[in-house]
Amino acid sequence: MIVDRDHILKLAELANLTLAEDEIDSYISDINKILKLVSEVKDVDTEGVSPLSNVLDEFSEMREDEPEIKTNREEALDNAPDTDGVYFQVPATITHNKEKSEADE
Repeated sequence: MIVDRDHILKLAELANLTLAEDEIDSYISDINKILKLVSEVKDVDTEGVSPLSNVLDEFSEMREDEPEIKTNREEALDNAPDTDGVYFQVPATITHNKEKSEADE
């Protein structure tokens, strides 16, 4: 697959990014180099090579995952700058597309 200008512009649109002309050319070049490298790796003969599950010879010890409550709600909310007594209160950080389009009108 060869990435061209249309691909980059579509990705920029999906990511809601504005790109300068030199950035578009740079991304085309960089992504095509990455894809070329990946295609070279795909061509490596791995016949008879067992899959690697860990790069180290050491393994982490596993423990049972046992649920336990270490902090009760009141203690957690005592540290919060704003609460309604049940939940943490935080400022809105995400606006939905519907809200955004209504604000633009």
